[in-house]
Amino acid sequence: MGSYPSGMGLMDRMAAWMVGYLTSSSGAYQRRVPNDMARLKEILQPGDIVLVEGGTRISQVIMYLTQSSWSHAAIYVGDALLRWGGPYADESLERLGQDAANLLIESDMKMGVIGVSLSKYQGNNLRICRPHGLRPEDLDRVLEEVFRHLGVRYDKRNIFDLARYLTPFHLLPARFRRKPLYFGSSTSREIICSALIAKAFYKVNYPIQPIVHDTGKGGSHAFRDRVTVRHPSYIMPRDFDLSANFEIVKHHLKGFESFDYRQLSLF
Repeated sequence: MGSYPSGMGLMDRMAAWMVGYLTSSSGAYQRRVPNDMARLKEILQPGDIVLVEGGTRISQVIMYLTQSSWSHAAIYVGDALLRWGGPYADESLERLGQDAANLLIESDMKMGVIGVSLSKYQGNNLRICRPHGLRPEDLDRVLEEVFRHLGVRYDKRNIFDLARYLTPFHLLPARFRRKPLYFGSSTSREIICSALIAKAFYKVNYPIQPIVHDTGKGGSHAFRDRVTVRHPSYIMPRDFDLSANFEIVKHHLKGFESFDYRQLSLF
């Protein structure tokens, strides 16, 4: 299994091996459109959700089970953590330098909840989902909740649950494809990338992918009265993409307002 610290027990070594296997590349990766990082930094706003099409083994499992292009979600905080201050701000600045001013917060299987540079995903296919109508004071609370989880480690139980379904996932009937992602304790599931973000938005009563019930009621409060939010552990990266409450920001089109498809030479 490789070299591990002498103090690690058998379960810890197995978990470390599984993490290494699950997070290793699954093979060739096809990037659809190159990312202009300078333009991306101009467009992104704190609170934006960055969806990632990953190229690892676990990414392939998640995308297949959820029937989606997106395997990972991170929340853009910009320089908010630096302004917030504290040991994690200092650590991010020391580790990332000036890139700490364009920070993503994510839950990583190896590192836990951590701030990473936006440039980490320069070579990936991305989608930006922006919460519609989120008030500034509520955005601050969302970011505060995310910062509160910095340093939380990925639960080993969830690693084993995911690993159990790595080999036979393609044999699962369609109706069971999402179910394996919900196994494990609710605590371990809530540290998964999309669940962590959903939990932060729920702090301000902002729904991601609500279940809408047709009660037949009318009036201005009808929508509020017939909405039930899903538990954060049931939120997957694709739910931000499909949510009616998040706008899709086409960052590749910024600066190409004069785009004329008739001038293209297709071959």
